[in-house]
Amino acid sequence: MVIANRIGWIGVDIGTHTVKLAQVVRAGGNLRLRQAVVIQRPSPWPEEDSMAWAVPCASHDEIYAGRKYGTFVGRNAASVLPMNVCELHGLTVPPGTDQERRTMIAGELAEYWSERPGPIEFGFWETDSPQANERAGGFNVNVLAVAQLWIERLTQDCRQSSLDCWSVDGSPLAMARAVDLVNRFRRERCVLAVDWGFSNVTLCIVSQRRPLYARRLRECGMRLLLESICTALGVTEDEAQHLIDTQGVISPEVDSSGDQELQVAIAEAAYGTIESLIEQVQRTLQFVQTQRRHLLPSAVWLMGGGATIRNIGSHLSGKLGMPVHIWGMPTDMTDLSHFDGRRSALFASSAALSALAWGAA
Repeated sequence: MVIANRIGWIGVDIGTHTVKLAQVVRAGGNLRLRQAVVIQRPSPWPEEDSMAWAVPCASHDEIYAGRKYGTFVGRNAASVLPMNVCELHGLTVPPGTDQERRTMIAGELAEYWSERPGPIEFGFWETDSPQANERAGGFNVNVLAVAQLWIERLTQDCRQSSLDCWSVDGSPLAMARAVDLVNRFRRERCVLAVDWGFSNVTLCIVSQRRPLYARRLRECGMRLLLESICTALGVTEDEAQHLIDTQGVISPEVDSSGDQELQVAIAEAAYGTIESLIEQVQRTLQFVQTQRRHLLPSAVWLMGGGATIRNIGSHLSGKLGMPVHIWGMPTDMTDLSHFDGRRSALFASSAALSALAWGAA
């Protein structure tokens, strides 16, 4: 029982390009990554939004391979689906009990959902205080919806891999908890969390473990960045991934161990995708500045595949004019400790899912 209480659940992060499993361990009030595995799909899932209502794709093979490759403990698991199979809505919902508000939300979205081919599941959370929303004139509830078939598919995939899936979480909620796991001692009241994935980029204004504002970006994913590098430098996708891991982009700070000519070439090849991301982040900050100034973030936390790019933190920080932290958690795993610890940023969401074993963690 002592061992079981120290080790978290198995966090399963379902992506369009990879499936990531992670398990954290708690010792002396601190958390560490005990085990983490990333399994690449034979071919990526489609990126179109229509996938949310298509026949769900399976992830059993990837989850099974991750369990077989890693030394995970136990069967309890929590999962998260990619944002392009979910729908995010901002609504204004008056006060009431949880059941009353669920009924009101279902009623507001009934006409929109009526054209969908099957039943849907949804969760919701408060985005701010009622007083703040009266000032901002905006919504006070975020709703994340997903087709019931996707939930059933994921639950079945976990069961076939000998996992008991206790929760299918929302990506913004997992991101908010991931930030809290590493930001609790920094005293930054509001931060912008950026999950830079292969197909999806999700932005969240996070404060006190809550995603107060969330957006999904469609034209800034790592797929586009890697394709640009492949075309410009004449390399394969795996070689492009190796280059951004080991060389990365040019940094405003001194980086004597990197090949500056290669870093400049990579930065030039990736310029379009990076500038598109910066533009979208700046648009988000402008919206918050004008509509919800009290939520203006003081720093950025970067997670996901994009966070593994060498020098990307200082590169973005100089352009955004605010600190950019790379998400990271201490680990004894040697394959995650290299690249200055940036590799652990891949497992931000799955680590947060693992920590659900302790509730508020």
